Amino acid sequence: MIFGLISQELHEKLLDLKNYQNRTNGVEQLKNILFGLDLKPVPSDSIVEFINFLRRLLDDSNFKVLYGTLQVINLLIQKLDYNVDTYFKQLACVALKTLGDTRAVTRNEYMNVFRQLTRIVGPQKVLDLVIGHLRHKNSRVREDVINIITAAMLTHPRKDFNIPSLCFEVAPYLADSKKKVRHAALELFAVFDHCLDTGKKQPLMKAVNRVELNGDVEGLMAAVQARRARHILPRLSSDGMVEYALVIPKPGQRCSPQFGSGADLEWVLNGGRISSARSIRTEPDSDRLYHGYGSLGSLVDDLPLQRRIVSAGKGKNKLPWERSSLPSTVNTQPRSAPKGKSSDQTT
Repeated sequence: MIFGLISQELHEKLLDLKNYQNRTNGVEQLKNILFGLDLKPVPSDSIVEFINFLRRLLDDSNFKVLYGTLQVINLLIQKLDYNVDTYFKQLACVALKTLGDTRAVTRNEYMNVFRQLTRIVGPQKVLDLVIGHLRHKNSRVREDVINIITAAMLTHPRKDFNIPSLCFEVAPYLADSKKKVRHAALELFAVFDHCLDTGKKQPLMKAVNRVELNGDVEGLMAAVQARRARHILPRLSSDGMVEYALVIPKPGQRCSPQFGSGADLEWVLNGGRISSARSIRTEPDSDRLYHGYGSLGSLVDDLPLQRRIVSAGKGKNKLPWERSSLPSTVNTQPRSAPKGKSSDQTT
């Protein structure tokens, strides 16, 4: 039992491995108890013990137990409210173990955990705990982490983030082996671009350039440029999930005109196997995320005109600012924008 939270009877029911119905009924009972409970008199040690117990329940193979436990975690955060600052590290670490689930309802529930935590304790403190999972071997987990960052940046003011650091952390996943991860990262870089003011794009540029040069992946900068040229950002759905602006055809589906074309689309579909893209004209920044952007546009203002150092046999795919057709000074014109864990088999 956990003093002030779980009785001995309920504790045994939740851990009854022989009867899944006892466990599912126990989770429902736990939600009802927590909903009507005042947590103020509950000792801090008991809350920590309770969070650790929830971690154990998340290992249950039964979907209803897993999903119900995630609902309990979200309810616990609501009940703690601003006192959650004391426990947010434990709560984030517990929720992280559920990332990568293929079921939409489960993903929505654990994404809601991170939405609540970023709202209460601040986004950067939460992202600092999440970012390490970018190196997870499961591509669905990497995709989820990137979307957690994107959702936070679409919700909170840019001043709440260490954007230069995030650029360097996420940039390698622009060249991930899985296209869903590349797609998520490219959408996030569109948001990074918007949030960095004109004349302050160096962190983004250096991060992309480092991956392209050190990772020997030609065409990445052209893909980032092409994504910027679409002048539309990802957005959050009514339930808080990230909706990408760049639409990718499903496997077996032809690239019809509705999907458009461009170096960014080719990059997501094929990775480094991409042809040189035309240079992109730049456009001024905007103060609001959903009213268009074009801030990656002063790329040539942020980086000196210098030739790219490449290994022997490389060099055919020049960066946008290396081409003789690109003017040294770009005249911009405003333009409005249109408004269950599984094995790692995604591509």
